[in-house]
Amino acid sequence: MRQSKNRKNLIKKLEIGKVYEPIEAIKLLKENSYVKFDESLEVAVNLKIDSNKTDQNVRGVLSLPKGTGKKIRVAVMAKGDKAKEASDAGADIVGDEDLAQQVTNGKINFDLLIATPDM
Repeated sequence: MRQSKNRKNLIKKLEIGKVYEPIEAIKLLKENSYVKFDESLEVAVNLKIDSNKTDQNVRGVLSLPKGTGKKIRVAVMAKGDKAKEASDAGADIVGDEDLAQQVTNGKINFDLLIATPDM
């Protein structure tokens, strides 16, 4: 398979067979990127555990520092002070009966809807 000029230059910069530290590897990836889109990176970790032994299972949740990249649009149905409070808190869409009408007609786009009890 023929390699592009960019790929050949990238291979020249790397030491074949060298084991890079994670921080160094990520730095190399960022410095030597030649594509015009946001690349992704996969990481495989070998923990050397026996999954048949219950005391060696790994469970947990990982929270990414900058999120997953998807912006969630929040709509809030509230009146008066609660509407101002929601707007100040960063809600994307704030309204009362007019917002309810738009939701009923399907003319509004949001991911999460929050309503106050008086609505």
